[in-house]
Amino acid sequence: MTFPATFLLWLMAFSCHARLHPHRYGFAPLAFHARHMAITGRIAAPVVALALAARLDGVTGVLIWFASLSIAGLCMALWLASRHH
Repeated sequence: MTFPATFLLWLMAFSCHARLHPHRYGFAPLAFHARHMAITGRIAAPVVALALAARLDGVTGVLIWFASLSIAGLCMALWLASRHH
């Protein structure tokens, strides 16, 4: 159950990152409040995922955290690339 939670948190962090760079990824600019929430999400989601993974599974949890980072990054990159075609 640790992997799905960390995977979703990483997806949230990557989507917040993409929304914070609207010109690069082709999104509309964010309002001030939404921008503040996206910055908070980009910082907080990986930290919460690491705390959750390390607390539940120890060293294995940290490895799960890195694995979910990699797979979520690939999924987000594929989704962003598919938006341009």
